[in-house]
Amino acid sequence: MIAFIQENQQLFSLAMALLCIVVFLWVLQYVLIHYGKPALSLISRGELWLRGHIARLPLITRLQDKYPVLFGFIAKRFARGHFSGLILTVLTLLNVYILAVFAGLVEDVVEADSIVTTDLFVSQHMSVLRESGIIDIFVLITSLGSTPVTCLIVVLTAILCMVVRRPYVIIGLLVSTIGSTAFTFVNKMVFQRARPVDILLHEHTYSFPSGHATVSIALYGFLGYMAIRFSSRFVRQVRLLSLAVLLCVLIGLSRIVLNEHYLSDVLGGFLVGSLWLIIAISVTEWLTARGKINWHMSWSKGQISLVWLGVIMVFVATLIYANMYQFPLLG
Repeated sequence: MIAFIQENQQLFSLAMALLCIVVFLWVLQYVLIHYGKPALSLISRGELWLRGHIARLPLITRLQDKYPVLFGFIAKRFARGHFSGLILTVLTLLNVYILAVFAGLVEDVVEADSIVTTDLFVSQHMSVLRESGIIDIFVLITSLGSTPVTCLIVVLTAILCMVVRRPYVIIGLLVSTIGSTAFTFVNKMVFQRARPVDILLHEHTYSFPSGHATVSIALYGFLGYMAIRFSSRFVRQVRLLSLAVLLCVLIGLSRIVLNEHYLSDVLGGFLVGSLWLIIAISVTEWLTARGKINWHMSWSKGQISLVWLGVIMVFVATLIYANMYQFPLLG
């Protein structure tokens, strides 16, 4: 056993990474299902107590009397019960944080910081797997992030939204996918980073950030958000979240295993996808608050069958694309 591990260190490391991801998501899912609602309730009560305590402080009272307009604005930003309050504030702060992290990652890549050394180390180790049978699995996974497959998913999702009479959901879908794709294209042109030397599936675009990693978050993340919003059961929502995260991670990991991108490219793609996903969710929630979208509906058997038909079509399209355009590149 030890000899096998020593001979297949890269494959063993990859298997351990996958196992850690699955275990982490399983533990997270278990914790959220069993302790999520009580924890949210506790946080909510704590937030109300803290807000009341701060409001009663003498200093805050004097400042509130002196600057009523400013404190009125702040109060609205942290108010519950409507989208433009606490929800929008949290989403905005989260996007600011993501932008700051992305800027830091860009600086590290441009200045050839330690992340670049890690990129080269990981790329060299992944190149050893080019003859492994596991490559075929990751080719199929990476095909889920290809342009033809993602365009098909967008079209099918738009059709589904029209069928269930929720057309305004399409706006958020397009904001997430088109916005992230355009942002990624501009960044590729700006940084013009070359792809890894031992690339398996020859690409003609630049490397940073990864388009597949971006679209995995922007598209599949938004699909996960849609499924969660349409679902009324908390347990199902948590499982849908875990599934969406796992799919996004696998697509990003496939770009590293196939040496299509460096690790920092994938991380950058995840950040860009998250940025536009949050923007799309904000737009969709704003439309919901204005009464344009009603997430509460009873799904008929025909509508459920349409969803599964779409899943099957995407699966078949992925197989066709991989066999016609991806596997031949492996030689």
